[in-house]
Amino acid sequence: MVSSGCLEPAKGKPIHVTAIIEVLVLDENGKPIVGEKVHFMSVKYMGISPYGDSKTELDDWTDSNGKVEFTVGYDLIKDESRGYAVPESIGTVASIDGATDSVGFNYQEAESQAGGTGMAVVSKKIVLVKPGYKMSNYNNPNYDTSPEAEAHNTDSYYADSYYVLNP
Repeated sequence: MVSSGCLEPAKGKPIHVTAIIEVLVLDENGKPIVGEKVHFMSVKYMGISPYGDSKTELDDWTDSNGKVEFTVGYDLIKDESRGYAVPESIGTVASIDGATDSVGFNYQEAESQAGGTGMAVVSKKIVLVKPGYKMSNYNNPNYDTSPEAEAHNTDSYYADSYYVLNP
């Protein structure tokens, strides 16, 4: 696990967010890849613009289960100084040689998790897959969960995001 602390004090009523991003790396047969280097990057956004020096980049290697976890901390606010709300958000990207994918979250998600405490833990998962392997995406509302379709799915690992590199 690789971690990065909060990058700057927030203005207004911040929500301190600890983001835990788990990355699973699979080979073309759906088996975990041990010792694969994963590059991780996170950036804080105000609206659609990157926020100052909020970019964090980390590298780590997958464990015996093909997983690696990255933890970053940010203070998020909802800026209402313009007469309308502009919530901050976090974008994260994980990549291996040949495959990249991302997940994100925003102030509203953090606020609902915080439950009025001013602190939230947000967990997301990314699956990076090498060529030739197809996996389920249970996050897709159009995903077919019928028994016939499930018979063709070879992995039920839940992911907030996944990437399949075309051969």
